[in-house]
Formats: sequence, C-alpha cells, structure tokens
Amino acid sequence: MRFMKKLIAISIVLIAFTQAKAQQLEQWTQFFLNEYMVNPAVSGTEDYFQANALYRDQWVGIQDAPRTYYLSVQGPIVKQTMGIGGTIFSDVVGQTRRNGFQASYAYHLKVSEDYKLSFALSTGMLQFAIDGSKIDLDQANDIALSSGLMSLWSLDFGSGVRFSAKNWHAGIYVPQIAGLKAQFFNDYSETESVLARHYYINGGYRYDFDDTWAIDANFLGKIVGSIDIYDTQVRGIYKDMVWLGSSIRYAFVSGASVQAIGFMTGYQFENNLSIGYAYDLNVGKIGAATSGSHEIVLGIRFNKPNKAPLIPAE
Repeated sequence: MRFMKKLIAISIVLIAFTQAKAQQLEQWTQFFLNEYMVNPAVSGTEDYFQANALYRDQWVGIQDAPRTYYLSVQGPIVKQTMGIGGTIFSDVVGQTRRNGFQASYAYHLKVSEDYKLSFALSTGMLQFAIDGSKIDLDQANDIALSSGLMSLWSLDFGSGVRFSAKNWHAGIYVPQIAGLKAQFFNDYSETESVLARHYYINGGYRYDFDDTWAIDANFLGKIVGSIDIYDTQVRGIYKDMVWLGSSIRYAFVSGASVQAIGFMTGYQFENNLSIGYAYDLNVGKIGAATSGSHEIVLGIRFNKPNKAPLIPAE
C-alpha cells in the first residue's frame, strides 16, 4: 500500500508535467521591460543595475488558474565587461506551486565598435510542491494522497547567448538545460517526470523617428519538445516616457492558431522608475471560460545619472 501511495502521487506530478509542458515555466507578456527574464546574457550590457517585480493573474474566471510572482536584479561589473543577476519567483497553479531562485553570470565580448556578443550561465534551485490539505477527495483521509505538503527540490542550469547593436538585439537562452528528473521519493527512481529543456529565442528592434517618437518591436519564441509558442509585440513610444502597444500570441507547429491578443501601456518617470500594465484576451479554446489575463511590472534603475540639469542654465 505504501508503494501504491507513492505511485499515485508520482502520477499526479507526471500528468501535470506532460499535459502542460508549455507551462512548466512562467508565462509573461511584458518581457520587453525586462529582457533578463528570457535571457540572462543581457545582464551588464547597460551602465546601471536594474530591479523588476512582476505579478501576473492568468485566465481570470477559471478556478485555480496560474498566478505568477517574479523579482529580478541585474547589472554590470568590471567596467561592463561582465554582468551578474539573480531572480526569485513563484508560480502557483491550484494546489501546486513552483518556487525557486536563480543566479547568473554574463561575459560581454566587444566584436567591434557597434556590436557586442554576450554569453551567460545560470544556476539555481527549484521547488515543486503539492498541498494535499487543499484537495477535496471523494473519500476522506484517502491514504493514496498525503494530507500535507509534498515537495521536492531540484537543481536547475541554463545557458544563453546574445548578439546586440545600438538599436537591435537577438539571442537564445536554454533554461532547464540538463533535463533533470523531478523525483519526489529517494527510493523510487523510475519517474518519467523531468524538467523539460526549453528554448527561448528572442529579438528586438527600435527605430527613432526623432527625439519625440519611436517604435519598438519585440519577438519571443518558446519551444518545448513539439510545443511552440510565439509572441510578437509592437509599441509606440513618446519621449521615452509613455508607451502604448499590442501583442499577439500564436503557435505554428503545435496549434497553428492565435491563442491570445494583448494590449499594453506604461510610463517611465525620469528614466529611473517605470510601471507597465498588460491585458491579454484569450481567443483560443480557453477564451470562452476566461475574461483574460492581467500583468503588472514595476521597475527601478540604480546609478543611472539624470542628464537633465536640476536648474536650467542661463
């Protein structure tokens, strides 16, 4: 009976991992506000440290839908030839959650006066947990599932590369690169649940019409096995202070359909503080059951000099 209890618990995790592979890692919309979320190789490419906090409430109206919390800090060291960063995060889906922290190191190679090639390595710890006390069973005190909290910890590794110029960038980052097993019990090693290797392909381009108006386009592709998801976004920016934009999320291979369209807006105060809001409207099969998703990102830059004089020169 003890073996049966473990087997059922393992099966629950296996179903979660195999049926929602694309959701093993968090979903975001405003990755343009914090590229570090999708490629740590960006850390240290600017001359300031930056902190970002994110909250996402996904698929509002569906019980036990995902909620994501994210905090990151990254910046340069050794005269911007290197960068360091770190994140803590929590992704809650019903009675399960994925918590963790990650640290990263980046090295920047100046290819020419205009181009830079960056490399990154990341490592961290992940916790996967199931709270049995919040699961209603048909049979009370069912011995097949613990009534308490079951959790496991696992190492995580990632690697990324980024190529950038003054007004564009492109890169690829592979989190969970080792594909380690998610094993709840030390005496049971036959689990097929693994930390699936993800491939993040991202790029961006900015065009300044003049000192007042600019347009910014960004792309992110996520590939996990046979599952693919792509986000394409365009923003109009006024005086590097206010922006409005839209996005579309779709799949080519695994669905060939639009999954969501999004709208975003934000404000940046004196080049140091920023806030962004995004709303995703699901138009796929899940759209009839939810009113959409909401996401808020707060950002702060440190050690960024304010170039505007406090008192205008006479």
